[in-house]
Amino acid sequence: VMENGVVIDTEEGSPQGGNLSPLLANIYLNEFDQEYLKRGVPCIRYADDIVLLAKSKRASERLLESSTKYLEERLKLTVNREKSRTVSVFAIRNFKFLGFALGRNGKGIYVRVHPKSWKKFKSRLKELSSRKRCQSIKPSLEKIKVYARGWLNYYGIASMKNNIDDINGWLYHRIRMCIWKQWKKPRTKYKNLVKLGIPEHYASTIANSRRKYWYISNNKAVIWALNKERLINSGFYDLATAYQSVHVNY
Repeated sequence: VMENGVVIDTEEGSPQGGNLSPLLANIYLNEFDQEYLKRGVPCIRYADDIVLLAKSKRASERLLESSTKYLEERLKLTVNREKSRTVSVFAIRNFKFLGFALGRNGKGIYVRVHPKSWKKFKSRLKELSSRKRCQSIKPSLEKIKVYARGWLNYYGIASMKNNIDDINGWLYHRIRMCIWKQWKKPRTKYKNLVKLGIPEHYASTIANSRRKYWYISNNKAVIWALNKERLINSGFYDLATAYQSVHVNY
């Protein structure tokens, strides 16, 4: 079992982020791939990000030294020594490759989303579902759908059911909060709650509450009025359902 990895980051000459950069890196670094294939070293590479696998920490340290020498002396590339290192591939906070990390349990090895990728995902969803941005709910739901669908299509291979369920519940809460703010006046809140099936006396109490948006949007009556089915019909992208669909296809 290859438990130790060498993570190598090279600094290419073409502009980073452009469409041409990964293509040129793949062409130029093909020689590196073939060399380490001949040496019998497992190599995973995307553009100029490289992971080499070894059976022990000592072997991985030798591998880092030899691969750095090959890249700099043979291929005339500059290795980013701050990002290049040896690490256990199961050290989730230290090993990250293309946004992924590896996990291990009694059933074997599985792929998971790196904590930094989770943090970035939730931060973007929070931005898209902020009260300031959600002036009109349907355009906001569409933006969330486009972003979340792209994210899940990329990370769908990973095992993350519990995390997705947590974020999904949190996102529903935020959308209810945005809708509650949009209703603004107590009279509008009252009318909408009654229209959605909440008894008049209860709707009046909630509509006139001085509690903050986040608190009221988690009230049982508000949750019932703005339930998942209604929000999905309005354009909400249910992360849990989408993940199940995407993950099954891998």
